[in-house]
Amino acid sequence: MANIRRMFFGGNTASGFHSFHDNIIGLNGRRFFILKGMPGGGKSSLMKKIGEYVIDKGYNVEFHHCPSDPESLDSILIRELGVAIADGTAPHVMDPIYPGLKEKIVDLTQFIDGENLKENEDKIIKAKKDNKKAYYRAFSYLGAAKNIYELIVKTNSSGVDFKGLNMVYLDLIEEIFSKDPEKAEEVLFKERHAFSTANTPEGVVDYTDTLLDGIERIYYIDGEIGTGKSTLIKRIADECKMRDYSIEIYHNSTFPEKIETLIIKDLNTCITSNANGASFPHTHIDLNRYFNKKVKNKADYQMYDLLFKKAINALADARKNHDIIEKIYIPTINYDRVNEVRERILEEIIDIMNS
Repeated sequence: MANIRRMFFGGNTASGFHSFHDNIIGLNGRRFFILKGMPGGGKSSLMKKIGEYVIDKGYNVEFHHCPSDPESLDSILIRELGVAIADGTAPHVMDPIYPGLKEKIVDLTQFIDGENLKENEDKIIKAKKDNKKAYYRAFSYLGAAKNIYELIVKTNSSGVDFKGLNMVYLDLIEEIFSKDPEKAEEVLFKERHAFSTANTPEGVVDYTDTLLDGIERIYYIDGEIGTGKSTLIKRIADECKMRDYSIEIYHNSTFPEKIETLIIKDLNTCITSNANGASFPHTHIDLNRYFNKKVKNKADYQMYDLLFKKAINALADARKNHDIIEKIYIPTINYDRVNEVRERILEEIIDIMNS
């Protein structure tokens, strides 16, 4: 049965839009189709249909979702074939490193009826400006939320027994790396970075559960803000790098400098602070044992939640403006030609399957 994983390579964060799109496919990939197109141009549908086809043939597929519209796809990866297809338009602009060798630009903009589009030029320009303003508000609120988050960290850290936490880290390191490494399947990446969650117009969307299925050992790191969850996971990731293990690092959707989930491919092991970890058979590491909750300031938490909700509302406003642009473009696009492109890409993928 085919394995389906879901994740994000872009994020709406406190630092603005954060991209990990250079992690979609590694240097060992065989073929990378980069789609250039327009809103409503059928890029996501093209990728979904090809993904569904290869899943039906028994291949494992990654679906990489759009953080500004989680129902849409930014890219897909067919791992066993080393084949990826991606939307290469803004804000995740991509260009080939080795044009004509592994990567291929697919231009869908040629299927737009520009004459019909011109009559709505003013509406498009206004919607784009309003979209930009909405994102500015969203990122401003997330940036303000980060300041409050750092205040919470500083307050809470005064109630943390860091000596006890260090003992937890040492014991965990010994346990995790007591297992002999296995030869993992052929990997496209030695070190890969992405998001398993995203801040979207609908709130936080979380696909971490799709990454944990089939992992032999899961360590769920539980703890209040400021108890060092991300720091602990980072130290384990650094140890993996020294041992030359293949790893996947999934970052916090609001603060991308923080690590939320680490998957060690060579040990079939995951260390995560994402609550989905508790839904699978796991080892529970409770850092709250070393935290005095009396130091918590509830008002700071309430302010953080308020700013975060305002950011989500602003993302929803941005989505509304994007929808306006899509509705203008859709009647001007020749989808029969887009479907022909999809079939040509699928033919190339089938050739790779049979090679």
